[in-house]
Amino acid sequence: MMIAYLVLFKWMLASVSCVLAGTLVWALLAVALRRWPALLPRRALWLAAQGVTAGAALLALMPHSTQHSLAPTVTLSAAESSAIRDALPSLAGAAPEHTSEAVAPAASVAAAVAVAPAASQAQFNDAGDSDLPPLALVLPVAWTLVYAAGLAGMLARWLRARRVWRGLLAASQRLSPRELRAHWAFDTAQLTEIASHRLAVMETDAAISPMLVGVRRPVLLLPRHLRGFSTEQQHMVIAHELHHWRARDPLCLGVAALLQTVFWFNPALRWMNGKMEWALELTCDQRVLAGRPQQQRKQYAAALLLQWKAQTAAMPTGGVAFGGIDGATATARIRQMQQAALPVPSKAAAWSVAALMATVLAGGALLQPALAFNVDRQLAPAPLLSAPAANTAMPVARPADGNAAAASPVDKAWRNPLDKMRVTGLFGVRRDMLVTPHKGIDIAAPSGTPVHAVADGVVVSAGQLTENASRYGKTVILQHGAQRTLYAHLTSMSVKPGAIVKAGQQIGTVGETGFATGPHLHFEVRQDETLIDPATRLANLDAVSTRHALLVRRQQLGY
Repeated sequence: MMIAYLVLFKWMLASVSCVLAGTLVWALLAVALRRWPALLPRRALWLAAQGVTAGAALLALMPHSTQHSLAPTVTLSAAESSAIRDALPSLAGAAPEHTSEAVAPAASVAAAVAVAPAASQAQFNDAGDSDLPPLALVLPVAWTLVYAAGLAGMLARWLRARRVWRGLLAASQRLSPRELRAHWAFDTAQLTEIASHRLAVMETDAAISPMLVGVRRPVLLLPRHLRGFSTEQQHMVIAHELHHWRARDPLCLGVAALLQTVFWFNPALRWMNGKMEWALELTCDQRVLAGRPQQQRKQYAAALLLQWKAQTAAMPTGGVAFGGIDGATATARIRQMQQAALPVPSKAAAWSVAALMATVLAGGALLQPALAFNVDRQLAPAPLLSAPAANTAMPVARPADGNAAAASPVDKAWRNPLDKMRVTGLFGVRRDMLVTPHKGIDIAAPSGTPVHAVADGVVVSAGQLTENASRYGKTVILQHGAQRTLYAHLTSMSVKPGAIVKAGQQIGTVGETGFATGPHLHFEVRQDETLIDPATRLANLDAVSTRHALLVRRQQLGY
């Protein structure tokens, strides 16, 4: 249930990121078009714009490291995750389950979120230790329901269009090679190209525009009324559609349609797709008219107007059509036909727009916080703290007076393993997914944060620890007299077994190797086969612990 919530939460923030990126790209391109109008008929520009908008959402769904992130790490503590776990069943209409039995560990989750609005980040960024607002529990579920309804509507619309196309093609007649040669619309070069590439050509009585239907293997569908055009006009109309075919424009429109279906909530994608369709038509018009005299240009424009008038039936979406336009678009296309060629954007314009696109993606990556669920997973359940220590394989040492900061057998306190301490999980508490006590403490930090030896000692081991089924990941263990310290989930290590280290010396960097759901350091203290509370060796540990961590310990352990 917890994993499901994290997935829904990630998708909600990915949706917000998609809208924000689309809005930003729309604003940037609107300004760029004012400065460089020659960019308008460039298909690559509008494809890239749609890719960047969708990419902003994909950034949210990909695992990432926060080492180079400008956004703070977002950490869900055990108490927060427990609140989510208890709330989700009530949202789904089921009573939460309570059990005291040991449970199997769930798969670890590395949840990454993309650019999110300040309001959404504020729900989790209040020093990382405030109670989750009710909206933080409700919004992901509510958005999922809204998104599912919108996606269902888009799919229903697509299925309706598919049925119309299938019915239209079923009622059409496929033209044989002999019939194609007898058709005045095709010249010799066009017939040769169609035959060599096995392009299917069909004819229908419906009052539609000449168009390509399909994405993978398009079909050229012609209306029967096209035979009423002059031979010259028919040749140019067919040349227009064949250029769409050679340029794989149906594939571009198919990709755009897929993005609009998945991200139906983003109006910027519809705007970009409209601009791309316009660019495709202008490009084809100019390719057809290149080098032709003015008289043929007039004939081509007249064919466009004839087709527009003949098109009395509403055309379903999904095809590249010669005359699938409205009056305003026809006027603009005819005006453009009077020009000798399309304007060519300068290199400065092209590089400027490319830099703007790259900036949007890079900004999304840098402003992407990490959503970490800092709960260590253990392979086998360990006994509860209330069980007698003598019955455990590794007994737990607790302060005799119930004070977590009680005096330790060694008088001198150790230095902290990280320069900036933010403890999100304390020793001995039971996590939401496990009933076993926590063997150490969890310290949240971005990946790559230096980890220091807490005292002088000798490196016992450094590498992938086989203990606990290798769930500690890359681990360094130091020997300090009778006690040992363990530093788990490291991303890199800078010491080797047998090396002598001094207090404060860097021994590695924070990571999320092994079974860790976010970048953090798992720190343990051991003496022989006994676990020691790190609070007895690190000074003022409570002062750098989150309110959630302290609350959970007080509720479970009574101090």
